Amino acid sequence: MKSRRSVIPIIFIIVMLPVVLYQIINPEKEELNDAVRTRLGGSYITLSGGVTHYALEGPANGQVVVLVHGGTIPMFTWDKISPVLTSAGYRVLSYDMYGRGYSDRPHVTYDRELYRNQLLELMDALNLREPFDLVGYSFGGGIVADFTARYPQRVRRLALISPVVYNFKTPRIFRIPVIGEILARFIGIRTVISRANTMYEGTPSAERNSALFVEQTTFKGFQDSLLSMIRSDAIGDYRESYESVGKQKRSVLLIWGSLDTEIQEEVINTTRKLIPHIQFHAIPDAGHNIVFQKPEQITGIIDNFLRSNP
Repeated sequence: MKSRRSVIPIIFIIVMLPVVLYQIINPEKEELNDAVRTRLGGSYITLSGGVTHYALEGPANGQVVVLVHGGTIPMFTWDKISPVLTSAGYRVLSYDMYGRGYSDRPHVTYDRELYRNQLLELMDALNLREPFDLVGYSFGGGIVADFTARYPQRVRRLALISPVVYNFKTPRIFRIPVIGEILARFIGIRTVISRANTMYEGTPSAERNSALFVEQTTFKGFQDSLLSMIRSDAIGDYRESYESVGKQKRSVLLIWGSLDTEIQEEVINTTRKLIPHIQFHAIPDAGHNIVFQKPEQITGIIDNFLRSNP
């Protein structure tokens, strides 16, 4: 009997230790509220899904270009691209998708409908109702293709940079409830931080970008939003959307780095088949980090595309 009693505390400690550690190593210490946003600065607008952080810059009468970032790195993705486009006369809108940067992390399913509605509501709330140009990078490529397929009358031209189309690899184990949460807390968040650092490694803004990326992980709801995105249709098969875009009469641009290991050449070839009239630029010696490593080249291609005759 005594031996059983002595075992019970040990079992309790074994069971509770992971729970305690889960809380101790939680990086999400801060609420993202109005007071915090006042300190951080920037522009914000409240939509049905929550507060959205955005930047709208450039001449008021310029052609509107909307830049949509990838799945984990927020709108500072465009820091080397947006100023060049505004200097060229475009009115450029960039924003943080829900769950990223300084936008809210609502307790909802992070599926493609959420991101599609966020973009639609943002454009309406800012009274940007004329057909605009859409540029999407990585996961953002899938979102803008989905948006264009659903709302073709809202989009003038579409540019895709290393876009998610299908077969984008994410560890399946993170889709398992509870287990996914535990793994995300102990190794997942560190993994996405490490991946992000490799994206802008060696660039002049690497240190700043790294700090900004880590900062977003300290706001409550980041991990939940990331897991929800992985578990929903957000990281899924967008081929139907690309096929729909391919049937539309609009100019479409595709930029891809030939060393990209996340968006394979097979996926890019599929995209070109689904959109037969697409303008394709393969950038040698560039990987999935193309927007951070080759911003001048990317911006030049986009500018030429947007100015070209239909």
